[in-house]
Amino acid sequence: MRRPLRNREEGMPKVRVDGANLWYGVRGEGEPPLTLIGGFALVDKQFEFCEPYLTPHHRILQWHYRGVGKSDWTQSEPYSVERWVDDLAAILDAAGIERTALWCTSTGSSIGLRFAAKYPERMHALIAYPFIRVDDTWRNIYEASWWVGRVFGIEQLSRLYAGVVLPADVLYSEEGIKYERWAKKQYAANVNMATLKAVLDAYANVDLTADIRNIECPTLLLMGDDSALNENERMESASHDTLMREFLVIKSDVDKAEIAGAGSTYCMITKPRECCEAVVAWLAGLQD
Repeated sequence: MRRPLRNREEGMPKVRVDGANLWYGVRGEGEPPLTLIGGFALVDKQFEFCEPYLTPHHRILQWHYRGVGKSDWTQSEPYSVERWVDDLAAILDAAGIERTALWCTSTGSSIGLRFAAKYPERMHALIAYPFIRVDDTWRNIYEASWWVGRVFGIEQLSRLYAGVVLPADVLYSEEGIKYERWAKKQYAANVNMATLKAVLDAYANVDLTADIRNIECPTLLLMGDDSALNENERMESASHDTLMREFLVIKSDVDKAEIAGAGSTYCMITKPRECCEAVVAWLAGLQD
């Protein structure tokens, strides 16, 4: 592994890895450390409402993968899940973390699942949204995302993805509108048209079926049970029941936490307390 160099920019810790400055932040107290991986647009903000519930129990590490948010948007080499996985290993080195629990969701799940399979010696435990492969439906969504950003602006991407995941009764409620106002700011801060297509292309052919079989650490599948995907026949491959079922066929020796009434991959946003209580209790149980 290449040795990272540390620097600071505007008071934020960064590590330089293969020509790119990668942002990360560590806060909170408690063991084991807990590394969080959000989706490509919300990244650390996917867990913003979880931090008050997590930091009293765990030292948490947040980070932005190259091409996104506060990390460099350089394209000196193609983006890939494998590149992001190795970037995370370098960030853990810089933060002085040898082994970590890892909580991944949304498109960040592909990074977390692959990391757990590639670096078993660095894993304490894995909490994951069970998204293991990208099919034609999701490839079309990724392609549409780029066009929406190009034609209507990056802020409108938040509406696209909220419409895919959140049920209509939530999306058009007062809480849904509040979410939309919050999310569009995060998309504008973390996504840029210069790298968006390259970031989305990195996910286009992901299939982690073989990696799931190689995960050795204790694993918790965590997702909300309420999603627009559950009611859309064309999106069956990403529905709650299908995601759980397909993962369990490959690897059955896992625990499950289904957050009632919470958006599938947005459960840590719509019901952060319930999500965090499930995660903290499960990790504590591993220590007993």
